[in-house]
This record gives sequence, structure tokens and C-alpha cells, in this order.
Amino acid sequence: MRGRVLLLAAVVGACVSRPVTPRTAVPTAADLPDDVQALVRLALTLDAAADRTADTLYAADALVVANARTRLAAPRFAGVGLGGRITVAAATVTVDGRFAWVIVDYRWVDVARSLAEAGRATFICQRGQRGWKIVHVHSSQPLPWER
Repeated sequence: MRGRVLLLAAVVGACVSRPVTPRTAVPTAADLPDDVQALVRLALTLDAAADRTADTLYAADALVVANARTRLAAPRFAGVGLGGRITVAAATVTVDGRFAWVIVDYRWVDVARSLAEAGRATFICQRGQRGWKIVHVHSSQPLPWER
């Protein structure tokens, strides 16, 4: 009797079908590092220009720390002043699922005031329904003996 119940359950289970909907617009793994790196470069560039558009790149509860101090507005990054330009010297992107972290070495230069500063930042980004957002950034300047 028990054998018949198991056989019946197997037959009924085999007849049940489940619709499968293919995923659309899923970025490939190769696209993700470029997307995240572009986000980070844009955040640095807009920040140096004090462009409020930079605020849209961050999650609502993002935490930004520069030289051990929380920053709520531009300039958000260590060594960066208002005006000038930022160039990225090196960037390393690691993507794991819906999270990515980026380590960036940058240089801020204000030619008009003859100022230049170097910095390093670690960004943590999260991919949501509307693309990548920055959820945490920590930046610092090299110590004098590291320059």
C-alpha cells in the first residue's frame, strides 16, 4: 500500500509544470566592474566640483568618512577642497553578488591656488533595482612618511 502511495505521488509530481520566466537585462559579470568604477569616478569628479548631483549617487543612509571624520556634504573626500580637479591614479574593483568594493588612489589638484593632495578611498556599493549606489566610503590621506 505504501509503495502505491509513493508511486502515485511521484506520477502526480512529474505531471506538475512550473512556468519559467527568463531574466532580462541582467548585466554580465564583465559589465559590473566598469559600471561600479564609472560610479566611483563620477562621485569623485562631482564632489570636487561641489555639484549637488553627487548626492544622487549615494544611498539615503550612506556613511562617508574622511580622515576619521563623518562628512555630510562636499567636499566628502580626504584632501579634497572645493574647486580643482580629481584624477584617479589607480582603481581596483571587486564584485560579489549585489555588493562591490572599490579601492581608489586619487589626486586632487587646484592649479589656481597651487594646491595638490593625494588620497585613497574605499567605496562599498550595493546594486539595487535602480542600479549601483554608494553605501559607504572611507577616505584618507597618506601619512607624511608614506608620500
